[in-house]
Amino acid sequence: MSPRRFYSVSEACRRLRIEPHVLRYWEKEFEFSLKRNSAGRRVVSAEQLRKLELIRHLLHREGLTVRGARRKLAAMPATAPTTRPGPDDRQLLLWLKKELIALRATLGTGD
Repeated sequence: MSPRRFYSVSEACRRLRIEPHVLRYWEKEFEFSLKRNSAGRRVVSAEQLRKLELIRHLLHREGLTVRGARRKLAAMPATAPTTRPGPDDRQLLLWLKKELIALRATLGTGD
């Protein structure tokens, strides 16, 4: 079964474990807009859902503020990881390695 291209707002909120008003807030704060389907209902693309999952992680797991999450997103490589390795994946992995090294240094568990 192939992954879906679009999700309804309620499906996306269920997957993200957030309320719809939170999604509307993030839509405004992180400056992205949802498309509308032929019935005029807002839908979330698979790419947007991945970005929203990242935003949720930054806010809820890493404990960043909205401002901090915006900065971190801006510092991230613009390319999204794909299932097939490509030349852009190296940049993403190097960025991730740098972030993990900084986190280890912050925690004071460096070898």
